[in-house]
Amino acid sequence: MSKKLVEDYDAWDRYPQYRWVYNKLELALKLGYRAGPACVPPYSTGMFCVRPIYNLYGMGIGSHKVFLRGREDVSAINEHMFIPPGYFWCEWFEGDHYSVDYEWVRGGKGGIHDHWQATCTVKGEPGDDLAHFARWVKVKDIRLTLPPFLQSLQEVDRINIEWKVKGLHSNIIEIHLRSGGDLAQDPIGTEMIPHWSSDDSAYIQALIDDGWAYFKNRDGEIYNASGHIKDPRIGYLTKHSNTS
Repeated sequence: MSKKLVEDYDAWDRYPQYRWVYNKLELALKLGYRAGPACVPPYSTGMFCVRPIYNLYGMGIGSHKVFLRGREDVSAINEHMFIPPGYFWCEWFEGDHYSVDYEWVRGGKGGIHDHWQATCTVKGEPGDDLAHFARWVKVKDIRLTLPPFLQSLQEVDRINIEWKVKGLHSNIIEIHLRSGGDLAQDPIGTEMIPHWSSDDSAYIQALIDDGWAYFKNRDGEIYNASGHIKDPRIGYLTKHSNTS
């Protein structure tokens, strides 16, 4: 059995045939979204998500929400005033943020044959920016329609997909050739609060005193991407509740 993948840069080496999933601009276009690279204006006005075309480290590096006047600001966009080189823009999606792990199931009952089956669904509570979440909670799996082209990823066995969901509308915003991580083995109702370096130590201690279990990041690493994340995650706390 191959070693379990925990990082996107490891998946890049293991699955060269599927590297296109990490090209976030290509993925957005494949999904039919309004998107384009730096220098190319959207020719429409509104809110957009701007982030690196590739980011194998994760943790939301460089992601930010931007109001663009596509036609009025053509020259400025052409000259990287709003979108840095190597970044792209994509239409902004409102809704709840879900991170869903899927396992490739070969065969099945009731006429369901080879397919992706959700194994862990986690709902995120946004923080102050796109790189920080205030809280995650493991919830029951929800029904989300996967695009047919994801059938081609079956050699991977497990994938993680991040979604924005609002009402009947669901939009994929990222795909990873690995599991989502920290809450995969926990029961439904488990909550997770990230410990950011800016958090007051008294606040963290109060959570521990209230029954939250504290965990360091894997291998004790601080996820700061060599300084590219200004307020890195130091660890996280978990607690099980009945509200899922």
